[in-house]
Amino acid sequence: MSLRIKRLALNISIIIITLVMFAGLTVMVDPFNMFKNIGRGASAAPLDANSVRIPILMYHHFADDGSPGTVISARAFENQLKALSDAGFTAISFEQLCAFVYDGAELPERPLVITIDDGYLSVYETAYPILSAYDMKATVFIIGVSHGKSLYKDTQHSIIPRFGDAEAVEMIRSGLISIQSHSYDMHQHEPYETGPYRKGVLQRDDESDDEYVAAFKADFEQAAAQIYAMVGARPFVFSYPFGLSNAKTDSLLRGMGIRVTTTIVAGFNTVTRDKPDSLLSMKRFNVPGDMTPDELLEMIGE
Repeated sequence: MSLRIKRLALNISIIIITLVMFAGLTVMVDPFNMFKNIGRGASAAPLDANSVRIPILMYHHFADDGSPGTVISARAFENQLKALSDAGFTAISFEQLCAFVYDGAELPERPLVITIDDGYLSVYETAYPILSAYDMKATVFIIGVSHGKSLYKDTQHSIIPRFGDAEAVEMIRSGLISIQSHSYDMHQHEPYETGPYRKGVLQRDDESDDEYVAAFKADFEQAAAQIYAMVGARPFVFSYPFGLSNAKTDSLLRGMGIRVTTTIVAGFNTVTRDKPDSLLSMKRFNVPGDMTPDELLEMIGE
């Protein structure tokens, strides 16, 4: 199987599992096992004085049961962070990455970025204490409409509980956690929708171009206002729901102040000083819950 086909299959698997997780269900299959070796063999070392190849890790939910594709136990997460720390990696923020690109700031010798999608309560209860113990920074992408909720919008369908404002503010004040946008209401679970369904941020068939742009901007501004109320700043990083985007989205987001966008495509990112486009559609390595520390280090080029 070619690497391109493997990556496509991995991304489809992530989308399916994320949809099911959003509904608060437990996935009993493990479609990630066959794809653990994707992206291995590269190095996170600086390419030259102005460019760095950097891995971004992607996590979701922290629990002792569930699909190992997107759910990881506290013990496994701690073992992974310890391995990263022992190997000399430093988890940096997107603020630091932007400072490198826009201002020429220095980065630590072995930088990586940790991201966590969806804003589950388990981030606060499980991941945050472990990140704090290892002084590791992370960016959490919240879905605005489900922030602080345990029920799907406008319904009584149960979803995995999300943390709320109080937990977000506490984590932000630590200096380790950044809260950024995963859209306000463009991370939809089709079986629970009562109206027209939107697949991620993509344009619906019944929308004109102008209607789509207006809807996209309105959704982002609602998410931005929510985050601003918590942190006193608008989001500057956007994680595409299900990794889906189109030819318009990066441009629209940049016009609203977004400097970084992330996907779910596996791979390294080459980030270059004075090249803001190197921060767009950034690749991320999904970290399966059953990935050993040695496998994680191998995946990111150790």
